This record gives sequence, structure tokens and C-alpha cells, in this order.
Amino acid sequence: MSTLFSQLEDLIRSGHEEYASAASVLAQLGTPCASVAIMEDGAISSHCFSTGKDDTETIFQACSISKPTFAVALMKLVDQGKLTLDGRIGDLLPQDVLDMLTRGATCARISAIKGITISQLLSHTSGLSQGGFPGYSVADDARIPTTREVLAGAYPVNTKGVHLQGFPGQSLSYSGGGFTVLQFIFEAITKKDFAAAMQDIVLGPLGMTRSFYNQLPPGEKNSAKAHYTGYTPCEDAQRVNPEQAAASLWTTPSDLLKLVRAVQQSLRSSDNGGFLRQDTAKAMLTVVDLDVAHSWFIPGDSRTVFSHGGSNWPGFRTYVAGYANLAGGSKVKVPNNCGISIMTNSAEGDFVIWKLLQAIPYLKKWPQIPLPMGYPAIVPLGAPKEQVDGGWRRWLGNWTCGKNGWGIQADEAGRPTVQYGELLPFPLVVAAMAEKGSEEGMNFVVDGLEVLIQLRGDDTIEVVNGKSAKIIKLVRA
Repeated sequence: MSTLFSQLEDLIRSGHEEYASAASVLAQLGTPCASVAIMEDGAISSHCFSTGKDDTETIFQACSISKPTFAVALMKLVDQGKLTLDGRIGDLLPQDVLDMLTRGATCARISAIKGITISQLLSHTSGLSQGGFPGYSVADDARIPTTREVLAGAYPVNTKGVHLQGFPGQSLSYSGGGFTVLQFIFEAITKKDFAAAMQDIVLGPLGMTRSFYNQLPPGEKNSAKAHYTGYTPCEDAQRVNPEQAAASLWTTPSDLLKLVRAVQQSLRSSDNGGFLRQDTAKAMLTVVDLDVAHSWFIPGDSRTVFSHGGSNWPGFRTYVAGYANLAGGSKVKVPNNCGISIMTNSAEGDFVIWKLLQAIPYLKKWPQIPLPMGYPAIVPLGAPKEQVDGGWRRWLGNWTCGKNGWGIQADEAGRPTVQYGELLPFPLVVAAMAEKGSEEGMNFVVDGLEVLIQLRGDDTIEVVNGKSAKIIKLVRA
């Protein structure tokens, strides 16, 4: 095990010595397996925290990370002159698919649908419906519909048909249905089955040898099995997604970082020697609306990370992120050719993923990976072995949010504690999270609780409760 993964294992177990391993701690937090890959200066290393027999070669459903992987293939077609971002679907879709999208529509709606662009589909601003897809049980092959049936919402499809529900280009509305439309365009241009074309254009050339789009083949012996929690398996070990572009990729964290590395190298390659042309890569990662670019998310004001998460029902949660200085952001120094990918096989996997996505930059002293919009706050791991800087004493005293009393105090050994109302004081331990740029302050986790205490440089305190977007601001009483 590398030094970094040894440090991560030690951090996970800190304060949880009653558990036999870091994997046992993560199971208690929500997932039986967390497969982690870290890229530093282009070199990828990996480790699998598992209470079972999973290892770094175990494949997971990538869920919606299928979309940015597919987006790279589409941008390759742009480089080849076979597609443009302003191309209109009315000129690109097979006629029978276009007829399905426009059936029964008014003249105004038909015109709007035909005018939807590739850029709008990739950036989730097309106005098309259907955010996600729940997949189908592998126990009943007869009920797995075709992609055309999915588009139409016909029996035996478990989602409504894809249709225009908003003005194209007007606002962000996450649309897996839009990526299903893109799948038809991609197959029409390449004249190949979707999975085969993805293998030829992206997965093969990038050496993503443990990656493929489609159902799990019968001969595959090393795939993760879906769970509800760290202990309880789902009825289906995995489900099938005929919406291949949107949700059907199987892969490993290491393979996903090969994709990230190719994008990073393309961004830096002024001689267009990367996998994509430099201007194409920049266009792909230029924000279109809020924090969404062309499929990739660019979270936070600093614009130093491109990323995407994934959630396949019921039991796979995933995330991948790469560092880069992107258009419209600050000039924060980012580590060169670095990234993180984490894949879990549990419905509670997000809880673990975001603790690790905060812990790894903390250990590496990398910039923080911001939460994408809509994600609830997840409290980081505590680092009880970390020496507490005495600067926290600046916030000693009584605090209030206008309703309840709070107190920051020192215990008998001089260590920080927090008191709420009439409860006994709780110890505070250093939060394993990277600092936000040049912001002053200190971050602590309440020992034993999912509560983050942020001592702010403006002489206030913010209290963040885990899995909640609510932040309580305290001022001196």
C-alpha cells in the first residue's frame, strides 16, 4: 500500500479503533466497498477498501459518469469535422426518431425541437425531459426495452417518454433523455452500435481496458454487487440501462482517471497533440449555465475542477474529478495532472465519497473539491490525532443564533469543545478538509456527531449539519 493510502487508512480509522479495518469503518458509514484511485502528475495509483473480495480491478456501474465519457467521444467527432456544437437535431436525427419526438406537437413545438443544438443537449439546457433512469431488473430480460421504446415511453418502459418541457437554451434542467437523443445521433454518424463505437473512439485508444458500455457479460467474474447500506445487499446485484449513453458504463476508478488525464493533456497541448484539440477541450469545459459545461460540472467560483457524479438505482454511487485552471475562474494554483475517482456499491455511497473527497486533498494539501450545486453538505472525517493550533481560542465564549445558546470552551486539558444549550460539552477535532483558498478560520468536527463547526475569520461561527443544506450562523452573545 502506498504512503498516501496508508495515511488515508489511518485517517479513516482514527477515533474508530473498535473496528478491525478502514473498510469496516466505511461499511458502518454506508458502503461495503469504496474503490479509490488517485492521480498525481499523471501517475495513477489505486486502493480498494472492501469488506468483501472486491479489489482495484473490480468494475462498477459508473452511472451518470457515462455522460461525460460519452461527451469526450462526441468532441472527438467535432475534431474530425463530423459534428458541430451548434448542429441542430432536426438535421442530424434519423427521421423515425425525430418523428417520435415531434409526434402530436404544435408547429411551434416542432420548430423548437428541431432547433435544439448539440451544445444544448450536452449542457442540459435543451428543455427535454427525463432527468434519470431507474434501470431494469436483470431477472427479467423480457422487460428490458429498446432505446426507441425508452424515447417513446412505450411498454415496458418504466419512465415517461422524452418530450420538450421547456424552452431550448433558456435554463438548466438535467436531462438523461437529452443524452438518449444524442445516442441516436452518435450511432447515425459512426454507423456503428453505440457500445462498439465508444470502444473504438474513446475506451480503446485511452487504454480503458476495464471499461465498456452495455450489460454485464456472463463471463465477467469481478463486478461489484449493489447494496442498500454497508451490510444489506439489493435484490438485484445490478440493473440494466438500455439508455447506454446516459447510464450504462461499467468501469474502474483508475480507468476514469485515464479519461481525466486525456482531457487535462488536451487542455495544455497548444500544438493540438492531445487526445482532443486544445480549443475543443476548452469548449467542452466552458460553463454554459450555472456550473454545468458540456456534460462536465465545473463546481465552485474558482473554476479549478471539472467533475461528475453518478447514481444508479438502487445501489451504485460514483464520482470523478480532475484539477485544471478553467475559463472564468480564479488563478488558484492547481496540482499538475491530478485527480480523484471514487466508486461505491451502495445507496449510501455519497456519504462516504464526499468524506474521502475532502480527506484526500487534505492529506495532499491540494485545493478543495467544491460540492456541485444541489448536493447536501456532508461533514468531513475528523482527524483526532492532528495537533490543534491554539488559534481557536480567539473564538472562546458564548454564541447565539438568536434562539439557542452555544459555547466554545476549553476542557481540562485545554482542548476545544462546543456546548449546545444545556447539554454537556462535546470535544472538537480537526476536520479533515482542505482550506478554501485564502479564507481565515478553522474547521472542526464535533466528535461522534455529523456536525461541522467552522470558526470564521469575520468573528462568526457557522454550524453545518450533515446531509443538510442548512447552515446556522452564530454571533457573539
